[in-house]
Amino acid sequence: MICKVKRTIKKYGLITEDTRTVAVGFSGGADSVCLLHILSLLKEEYGIILKAVHVNHNIRGIEAKRDEDFVRSFCEELGVELSVYSVDVPSVAKEKKLSLEECGRLVRYECFEKESCDAVAVAHTLSDSIETLLFNLARGTGTKGLSGISPKREPDIIRPLIDCSRREIEAYCSENGLSYVTDSTNFCDDYTRNHIRHNLVPAFSHINSEFEASFSRAMEAVRQQDSFIEQCALKLIEEGRVADSYSAEVFLSSHESVLKRAILILLKERMTKPPEAKHVECVFDSIVAGNGKTELSKDLYISVNGDIITFCRGGTAVKEWKSTFEKGVAVTPYGRFVLEKSSDIQENSFDADKLNDELFISSRLPSDRFTFADRKISKSLKKLFNEKKIPVEKRNSIAVLHDGENVVWVEDIGVNSVYIPDENSQKIITVKKEE
Repeated sequence: MICKVKRTIKKYGLITEDTRTVAVGFSGGADSVCLLHILSLLKEEYGIILKAVHVNHNIRGIEAKRDEDFVRSFCEELGVELSVYSVDVPSVAKEKKLSLEECGRLVRYECFEKESCDAVAVAHTLSDSIETLLFNLARGTGTKGLSGISPKREPDIIRPLIDCSRREIEAYCSENGLSYVTDSTNFCDDYTRNHIRHNLVPAFSHINSEFEASFSRAMEAVRQQDSFIEQCALKLIEEGRVADSYSAEVFLSSHESVLKRAILILLKERMTKPPEAKHVECVFDSIVAGNGKTELSKDLYISVNGDIITFCRGGTAVKEWKSTFEKGVAVTPYGRFVLEKSSDIQENSFDADKLNDELFISSRLPSDRFTFADRKISKSLKKLFNEKKIPVEKRNSIAVLHDGENVVWVEDIGVNSVYIPDENSQKIITVKKEE
């Protein structure tokens, strides 16, 4: 058993030379007792400091207090430092409108994050991973769900028992005279996972007595394929990035499975709740269609305008705005813009002697045109923004310095060729932005 755990640690790089302190999620059940005991035997070999973390969910009354007392006693005998957290999970679950199971999981990880450590070891097993696969399969899932529970979850969650079955763990506890507590809710089929454990798993065992080993091999194969898709998706996101938006042309050039994974990654970064398959399909269909806006949640929507894909907040475009200068300073919704006299020509400098009217700064105007010094071709800002693939929703946030009806300077683009200073310029002004 210890050799199997060491192979798992090495195979997935769960404990490295940089790992100094490992906190073990310790419920007092057979799995966590086994994990804490094995790591206590290996701590000198790996050169780690071990501590335990117990979370009392206050769900099972006297039984929960019994578990906490057992945990304290076990850690004292083992000589392991212990941190105990007490959280009223039923109240938190009611407040956040979550199930007790889901809320308990979130609370545990929140407590783990409070610990000063390099890694948090949790006692998920091969049996847990198989149950997760079956649960995901019943709800409908992709390769990520078919790979079960990952041996490592970034940035610091590790699972050294992920290749060990529950039978092996209970045998280890028996052979080493290790006592443990049992959660009475584990015997109740009211929880979906328990129903899978008590009914589906025995059915698979009847079909194949070695089904756990078979599932383990299958999950490992899927995990490798899923890792490849993930890498391709991350690469696609970088290749398709255009400022704060993305290129539909680049995205659509990829395989559908890679694109959908890229969409899932982007949604996870932006949605407050975990994205579902319907959200991924919605974004995918919008990209294929090439036009329009689609609401994904109350505060997030996707806008596809030709080749440009933009994830936007709030559902409305930036409003038009205008600010005047007082003593060389204009305060706008997007920062302070300052006009400073310069002795030399800088990146955003213009010749003040070429001005014909009073300066003001604003969002783009319908009549705005811009000429690059090296091109000598005048273009409307609308066409210029299209060429630079700036999302429609963000265009009004770009500051434009005006001399009456003429454009002097455009934020992130530069000075209009008409106003660029030369060696004969006597009065040079530079535009600077302060966030």
